[in-house]
Amino acid sequence: MSLLDLKVEHLLNEPGTSYPIISYRLQKTYPARDGNPEKQAVKGLSLAVARGECFGLLGPNGAGKTSFISMVSMDYANIVPYISICM
Repeated sequence: MSLLDLKVEHLLNEPGTSYPIISYRLQKTYPARDGNPEKQAVKGLSLAVARGECFGLLGPNGAGKTSFISMVSMDYANIVPYISICM
């Protein structure tokens, strides 16, 4: 477990946190299709975004940026293991 994972886990357990978006070791794997193997789009992403903070995602094609945004916007019903959104 990385230092960032430990910090995010601490935030999850802290009552009254000022972080409206917290993700802890998020994963998203697309199933195998048309003879192609399964694709892991997001692998263990942990982050916390403070209230009023603006953040961006940078990465090459296929890095999982859109998959992460879809998870944050609750487009995926089965998210493993944890994401917290507080408006």
